[in-house]
Amino acid sequence: MTTMKGLENLTFEECLNMASVADFDVVQVPFLHINHLIQNKIIIGRPKDESDVRELTIIKQIREEENRTKNK
Repeated sequence: MTTMKGLENLTFEECLNMASVADFDVVQVPFLHINHLIQNKIIIGRPKDESDVRELTIIKQIREEENRTKNK
């Protein structure tokens, strides 16, 4: 995959640099930054994507609140 709808202004390297990385034993797996994932799903606009956007937005809000609490 070389491009994603809604992220055409970003290079693969830029997305990779902002990605979250999960460690599975000895394998590191990068995941698209939540903001990028939400942006992509909004542009795609399928019913499943609309549901995903709602859930991802809740997750993002929870993370932001946790970060605010942690940084106090």
